[in-house]
Amino acid sequence: MKKTKKDKHLSKRSGFTLIEIILVVVIIGILAGIAIPRMGGRTEQAKISKAKQTINTLSMAIQEYEMMNGNYPSSLDGLLDESKGGPFLEKKVVPMDPWEKPFVYAAPGSRNTHTFDLSCTSAKGMVINNWE
Repeated sequence: MKKTKKDKHLSKRSGFTLIEIILVVVIIGILAGIAIPRMGGRTEQAKISKAKQTINTLSMAIQEYEMMNGNYPSSLDGLLDESKGGPFLEKKVVPMDPWEKPFVYAAPGSRNTHTFDLSCTSAKGMVINNWE
């Protein structure tokens, strides 16, 4: 079987050249360099949103404790006390903040003097709380 001129041309040109592969890798690198920093900021925003949600959940549990016992718990661990009608938390454990630190709780609070203060601080120093 004889190869035609067209077949010879195709066999030399099949596949990618080194320059084409390098160009694609460079383009992917540039796109990743643009996208990754933007996603990094979203992670911190997601943690802040989670902290706000957890503060709301803990606040509801603390208020339920107060309705059943007539006073606020002395610490967040009081929400798990079965002798006081608990546990008031679904997972039967006091959650940590999204940065793996305990929430700061005080009853009576310095900001909410008739109730309680509940807060945490992000890795960048932003305070998330129940009084603002």
